[in-house]
Amino acid sequence: MIVIKKHRIACVIPPYYRLIGSKNNRLTPAMHYVAEVLHNKGHEVCFINGDFADDTVSYADRISLAENNWLFKRENLPFNPAFEGLFQQIKDFNPQTVIIGAGDVLMPTVELGSNQICAYVSKNIKSQIGEHVHCIGYGHLLKFLNKEDRSYLDTVILCEAETIIEKIVEDELKGEFDEVWTTDLDNLPILTNDYISQDVKPYDWDYIMSMRGCPHKCNFCFHPCMRHGRISFQSPERFLREIRHRLYQIGTSQFYFADTIFLPNKGNRTNEMLKQLTQLKAEASQFSWWAEARVDLFLSKEDFLRLKEAGCRHIKFGVEAGNQKMLDRLNKGTKLEDIQNAFKLSSEAGLQRTAYILLGCPGFTDQDYRDTLQFFRDLGAENYVLNINIPYQGTVSYNEVKEELHTQGLYLDGEEGFMHIAEDMQHFWGISDTTLDLFLQLKKQKEDSFCRKYITKIADKELFNKTKEIVFHEQNGE
Repeated sequence: MIVIKKHRIACVIPPYYRLIGSKNNRLTPAMHYVAEVLHNKGHEVCFINGDFADDTVSYADRISLAENNWLFKRENLPFNPAFEGLFQQIKDFNPQTVIIGAGDVLMPTVELGSNQICAYVSKNIKSQIGEHVHCIGYGHLLKFLNKEDRSYLDTVILCEAETIIEKIVEDELKGEFDEVWTTDLDNLPILTNDYISQDVKPYDWDYIMSMRGCPHKCNFCFHPCMRHGRISFQSPERFLREIRHRLYQIGTSQFYFADTIFLPNKGNRTNEMLKQLTQLKAEASQFSWWAEARVDLFLSKEDFLRLKEAGCRHIKFGVEAGNQKMLDRLNKGTKLEDIQNAFKLSSEAGLQRTAYILLGCPGFTDQDYRDTLQFFRDLGAENYVLNINIPYQGTVSYNEVKEELHTQGLYLDGEEGFMHIAEDMQHFWGISDTTLDLFLQLKKQKEDSFCRKYITKIADKELFNKTKEIVFHEQNGE
C-alpha cells in the first residue's frame, strides 16, 4: 500500500481590499475548492484570507476605491500594515507549502488580487520562513508575470487546480500548469469550514457558483482568452445540494449566484434549476438570492416573475455602455432596446436592479461617456456600479491599445493590479474628474447592504508622502 506523506499547506488570499482601507470577508471559491480538495486528501490545511477584518473595519465604498488606488503601487506595499497580520499567521502555521492567490480564476473580471502582490507575499515567505517553503502562485493573471517576480514563485497554476493540485503539492512539482479545466462540476466536494483560520459569518458564505466559463466574447473580458468558450455546469441537483448545506449547516440564507451569467440560456437545465429553487423557496421562506444576468435573455415580465418566485430579489445587469456604437465596439451583442426593456420588466416584476457601467472604450471621448449619463439615469436602477475598463493582457481590448499603454508607461512591469476604478486607467482613457464624479454620484443601494456596511474612507496621501504612515479619514456612507 502506498502511504502518502501529509503536508502542511497554507491556502492564502493576499491582502487587496485591505490595502486601501476596506476588506473582503467573503470566501472566494477558487481557493476554497483547492483547500477542500487537499483537506479531503488528509493534508493539514489552513485557509487564510488576508483581506479579512473584524467588525471594527467597514467596507469602503466605490468612491474610496477610486481615491485610494495609489496604495496598490509596488513601492507602497512594504509600508502597508495589512501584510503584518498575514505574515504572522503564515509563520505561526509553519507550512511546507503555500498556495497564494492572484485574482480568482473562476471570476476573471473581478478585482481580487494582482501579480505584484502575489509575488510580494511569496518573496516575504521565502525570507521570513525559509527558502524551503514551496510557494505556488494560483491565478490566470500570472501568465503575464515579469521575470523578476516569477523568480519568487516555485510553481504557477494558470488554470483551475482541483484536479491537479494534489499531485503538485505531494510531488512538489515546479514550473507552470495551464489549460486544465474542471469539467465535471458535480464531483466537486461540498465546501466546509474545518480549516478556515478566521471566524467568518454565515453571510460571508454567500458566493456560490453553478457554472464556469461564459459563452459570450466581450472584448474586455478574460473568459474568451482563458477558457476559450469552454463551459462547465453543475446539475441543478448538485447546486441545490450545496445551497442546502450552507442554508441548514452554515446558516447562510441570502446568496450571491456569482456565475458570470446565471442561467445563460432557456433550455431544460434552466427550467429545472428554477423549479428546484422555487421548491426551496417554498420550503425555506428566508432563502433569497441575487445574480448576474444579460439584458437580452429574459424578455417578458413572466420571465422575471419566475425568477422572483424562485427566490431572486436582485438582478445585476452587465449594461456596460449607453451608446450603441460603444456596445458594438465592446462586442457585447446587446441593443439599447434590450437594456431598457430588461430594466422596465424586471421593475414591474418587483425585482431590484444593478446596472454595471464600463467607461473606457477605444475610439471614444470623455464627452461621449458623459453623453450616456442620462441613459443610465433613465434606467432607474436601485444600484449603479461604475467600472473603468482594465485591458487585461490577452484580451481584445488589450490588443487594441497595447502600444498606447506602453507609450504611457503602463504594463511595463507585467500586468499591474489595477482595480476597476484606477486613476491611472481613468487618465489613460481620457476620462475627466468631472465625468467620473457624475457617474459615481448615481444611486447606490448595494444588494448586500443588509449585512455589510459601506462608508467613504480616504487615505491621507500628503501624510503618507511625508511619513509613510497610512491613515484613513472616514466621511459618509453609501
